[in-house]
Amino acid sequence: MELIHLQKLKGNQSGQAMVEYILLLLVVVGGFLVLSKGMERMGVTQVLTTPITQNFAMAYKYGHPKAKGFDEGTPENHPRISGAGGGNNFRMFINPRNK
Repeated sequence: MELIHLQKLKGNQSGQAMVEYILLLLVVVGGFLVLSKGMERMGVTQVLTTPITQNFAMAYKYGHPKAKGFDEGTPENHPRISGAGGGNNFRMFINPRNK
């Protein structure tokens, strides 16, 4: 009698693995969302993206990470502006000779 009852409780477990994977995926996605919202509230994303949006952009645009051009107000450390507006704009370009 007990053996028949246990077999009925066991039933068909063909979809159990799929349900477990979906639950695991929900836990991982939920953890990621909580972590990303916490980072956003603390301002970590802004600190991490500052070098990309400012320093690397200016280095790519003007050749110096602290350079500014006319678009950013007064030019500083600009390679093509001489005099008081350019600031410290000394650059030395060394081209190797072709032999």
